[in-house]
Amino acid sequence: MARRLYEFVCVGEEAHLFEKFTDENNRSAVCPHCGELSNRITSAVRFDLEPFSGAFPGAYAAWNRKRAEKLKQEQKQNS
Repeated sequence: MARRLYEFVCVGEEAHLFEKFTDENNRSAVCPHCGELSNRITSAVRFDLEPFSGAFPGAYAAWNRKRAEKLKQEQKQNS
């Protein structure tokens, strides 16, 4: 079974929030801060978009790399 990173919140007074690699079926863990039982919670998926166009980072990086290569070739031809 694959291990994935999940978020947990403990049931203690301070409600510590932490992440842990665990199996999909494991819904509880021991809090590393206070030793109390912790429950797995659903966390929001986070991904970053390129701030100007809203494109995905991989697409923007590929476009930027190709553009830089093309400009370099054009400068070489013009020299």
